[in-house]
Amino acid sequence: MSEVRKVEFRLDGSRVPNAKRIALVSSFNRWDSSVHRMALGCDGVWSVTVWLPPGRYPYSFVVDASPHNDPCDDGRTPCAWGGFYSIRVVS
Repeated sequence: MSEVRKVEFRLDGSRVPNAKRIALVSSFNRWDSSVHRMALGCDGVWSVTVWLPPGRYPYSFVVDASPHNDPCDDGRTPCAWGGFYSIRVVS
């Protein structure tokens, strides 16, 4: 089994200044917005840390029920609804 890595997902709060709730959704949490809720830090950045084995993970931020791509992602991949998911590569 591959060793898991600590992976932090971050979103600058200035990009979503009126956000009340942000969650990370991905294949690793079955796209469930209740699993990885992000916390707003005193630096104005929303973040959550997860442990993942090496791989390529599609994900999105759900900001007050609306999906948002990560401006600092490792790329994008099309989703079934005509948009795109962000990609995080864990090595």
